[in-house]
Amino acid sequence: MRAMTVRESIEAAFADVPYPGDDRIADHQNCLECEDVRGHFRGATWRGHTLPELRQYQDVLPLFTPEALQYFIPAYMLVSLDAWQEADLIPFSILNVCVAAGSGADAGSVRPGDGGFSVFTRPQRAALAAYLQEWVRSDAYALGAEDVPAAVERLLGRGPAG
Repeated sequence: MRAMTVRESIEAAFADVPYPGDDRIADHQNCLECEDVRGHFRGATWRGHTLPELRQYQDVLPLFTPEALQYFIPAYMLVSLDAWQEADLIPFSILNVCVAAGSGADAGSVRPGDGGFSVFTRPQRAALAAYLQEWVRSDAYALGAEDVPAAVERLLGRGPAG
């Protein structure tokens, strides 16, 4: 039996994640960026996105609710997988979801290392770790290099929870 590819592990791990609902994409009110995110992702699935499209939204992962992050992060992983140079900061943005907790985020948004991280199931964490490890093996790997090993350890349950 052959091992699953990174792409297959992402697709399998996130296949049954339910759509978060139009009102659970980004919680911040009176925020133009959050309104843009809600407008763009409202009614969308995590399949069928393009790299140029998601590159325009590469820095919005922290604005997603935990449910929306869990639902839409495979889109970001799939479009950037094996297109690391063209993906710009998408892999780094995904890494930031997996590193130690930041400070100053509002309740309801995703803060690296908090409830946004804990929403992921064990197979989803393994898919995220495989994605980051694939990025490390690429020629495009640079920004955030020092954080990938610790993020992978956390994802796989072998490091501090944050």
